[in-house]
Amino acid sequence: ILEHMEQLHQQGLEDVRPNTIIYNAVINAWARSREKGAAQRAEAILNHMMKLHESGREDCSPNQKCFTSVIDAWAKSRENGAAQRAEAILEHMEQLHQQGLEDVRPNTIIYNAVINA
Repeated sequence: ILEHMEQLHQQGLEDVRPNTIIYNAVINAWARSREKGAAQRAEAILNHMMKLHESGREDCSPNQKCFTSVIDAWAKSRENGAAQRAEAILEHMEQLHQQGLEDVRPNTIIYNAVINA
């Protein structure tokens, strides 16, 4: 559905332009799915969001919830390297916060999710 929304937006339909809320809902769905590869899919969406934001899309600004959901997806994945991915995402969050993005400030929930990974 997200890909379809993006295609429709690219065709000129402004009303279906995905934003932070939509992207976070999709990331969260992947995080809860426990499907094989769900953590990679959630992280890929987060990375896509960050690229959109960097290109000027203010309505696609990743926030604490997006990062928490991706870290949680890795924690639940039980895949090899999950803990390292979760920690790398946390480190990226810390860097973004130090650069002035207040919406990505790590909190105790995020640190606990990394510990659980």
